[in-house]
Amino acid sequence: MFIAKEKRGSNIAEYVLYMWQIEDLIRAHNFDINRIENDLVRQYQGTNEQIEEIRQWYQGLAESMLIEGIRNYGHLQFLVTLLEDVNNFHFRLIDSSSHGNYQKLYLSSVRNISELRKKMGHKEKISDMEVCLTALYGLMLMRLKKKPVSKETEEVFSLFSELLAELSRLYVMYEKGSLEI
Repeated sequence: MFIAKEKRGSNIAEYVLYMWQIEDLIRAHNFDINRIENDLVRQYQGTNEQIEEIRQWYQGLAESMLIEGIRNYGHLQFLVTLLEDVNNFHFRLIDSSSHGNYQKLYLSSVRNISELRKKMGHKEKISDMEVCLTALYGLMLMRLKKKPVSKETEEVFSLFSELLAELSRLYVMYEKGSLEI
C-alpha cells in the first residue's frame, strides 16, 4: 500500500505494473486473507496500525476483485479507468506541438506496438499503453521464472520502457499542474 502510494505519485507506469502484480498475488493466494496476511502483509515493517492498514488494503482489493468478477483475469475498474486516462494523455502528447521527444519515442515504438497487439490476439482493440505495459509485465514474469529472453525482445521492450518512462514523467508533471497540453 505504501509502495503503491509512492509509485502512484512518482511513476504511473510503475504503479500500474505494481498493481497488476498485486492483483496476481491476491489471485495466487486464492483471495484468502489469512494466507495473504501470512505471506504478504507480515513482510512489511511498521507499527501495528500500519500493518493493519496494509492488511485492510489487501482485503479491500481482494473483495473488490471478487465483486467486479475478475477472479481469474482482468483488472480492477479503477486501474482500467486510470489506463484509459493515461492512454488519452498519450494521444494528447502525440497531438501536441511541444512534445517532440515523446513523439520521437512513440514513432520508434509504434510498429512494434502494432505487431504485438496483433500477436496478443485480443478481439477488442487494446490501447497502445496497455500493449506496452502488458509487454513489460510479461517480461517481468519471464525474468522471475528465469526464462530466456531474446535480444530482439529485450531491444523492443527497452523502447517500450523508454516511452513509458517519458510518459510517466510528463504525466506526473501534468497531474501536479506544471505541464499544460
